[in-house]
Amino acid sequence: MNLRTRVGFGAIVVGALAVSATGCAGGQQQPAIDPSASVTITVGDLPSTKAEAARKGFLDAVDQFEKANPNITIEPSETRWDNGSFSALVAGGTMPTVMGVPFTNTQQVIANGQVADLTDVVNQLGLLDRLNPDTLKPAQADGKTYGIPTTVDTVALMYNRDLFTKAGLDPDKPPTTWDEVRTAAKAITKATGNPGYLQITQEGQAGWIYTASVYSRGGSIENPAGDAVTIDDPASIAALQGLRDMFSTDKSMGSSVIMDLKTIMQEFAAGRAGMFVAPVASYEWLNNVYDMDLSVIGASHLPQGSSTPSGTPLGGTVQMTNPKSTPEQLLAAAKWVDFYYFGKFTSKDTAVANAQAVITDGGIVGLPGLSPLSADAYTQYREWIADDTNVDASHFTSYTDSLTKIPLIPEPATRAQEVYADLASTVQAVLTDPSTPIEPLVKDAASRIERIISQ
Repeated sequence: MNLRTRVGFGAIVVGALAVSATGCAGGQQQPAIDPSASVTITVGDLPSTKAEAARKGFLDAVDQFEKANPNITIEPSETRWDNGSFSALVAGGTMPTVMGVPFTNTQQVIANGQVADLTDVVNQLGLLDRLNPDTLKPAQADGKTYGIPTTVDTVALMYNRDLFTKAGLDPDKPPTTWDEVRTAAKAITKATGNPGYLQITQEGQAGWIYTASVYSRGGSIENPAGDAVTIDDPASIAALQGLRDMFSTDKSMGSSVIMDLKTIMQEFAAGRAGMFVAPVASYEWLNNVYDMDLSVIGASHLPQGSSTPSGTPLGGTVQMTNPKSTPEQLLAAAKWVDFYYFGKFTSKDTAVANAQAVITDGGIVGLPGLSPLSADAYTQYREWIADDTNVDASHFTSYTDSLTKIPLIPEPATRAQEVYADLASTVQAVLTDPSTPIEPLVKDAASRIERIISQ
């Protein structure tokens, strides 16, 4: 699920280097697509006028790009992903040349023929060598590449280190399994009277976090192709049973059945909740919006069903292109994506300038996480910004150590956003009435999802 559609995280990075297409054999062989052809492209995701600073940064980047690439004219557009209108954009010919698509929808739009094949373009630019192969998978199908991931994320167990200490728990050894989460939650509630654990139960975010807990137990919601429902299995039942055990039996989740991420973060920032599962970038909101003492925050990986890791969902945004674009437009679009989204990874000056600008605005620099680029590129970037990093990496050890150990599993391939929204009722039902049998709830959810993906 796209991080921005969940919570509105939207850090805009402006690159300052031009990126030119690379030829073959030292430039002696002409590229398949002429990189010097005059072309006009429309780029989506221009921030609205309500976000003045972000909009200015975007437009400044357009100016810089056009100066460095005088043959390319960019027409910025505020058009951004909307699940209900995307098909109409494509059919009506108004889709921008390039725009962001959530990981949850990439396979669907590829299967529908609604985006262009970028294989030749990314090969000509040498992008495949610089991209993270694990995070590239949602943008690929049948050996072809249909997009360029620009933001990637996975979920984490966020926890309050102070409440851990008050409960006699070691804040440097956070829970790694759901059984350990239950034990820690009980201890926190007993020692402090606060909920030891809170979970999102409202709207699409509820289904997304529930899906994560299913993945972590070895289950799935759909098969990889997205043409069959697989939720009716022991992992899905165990995920709901775990919630019921904490909410109804242990009473370590408070008394509210309906909880959204905003409310959870408010409670967490106020020191009234021990743990919750959300994107690791929640750390930024806890700092920027709720002014929480960052020394109190810890992050571990998504708890797993056992000591043997099963998986964690991979989310983010992929830049995808209009299927009616010319090859020259596709090449220009990919060059823009490389310039705008990856500039800080390819230039030390840009990386440092961006980091210092964020610090000036009171933001977070150096938050651990996944990168859409290769491990080497990401390591180099972190070295460049080391002097400006304001995150205590020791509080993220469990999370960062997991990034290469816990399998990254793509989100449901077909209508994931709709599936997530539908699953909220299942999560709420298991908490509302502790006498309701869980297995029928899962079977009913499976039937509803069957109808959703068959549309």
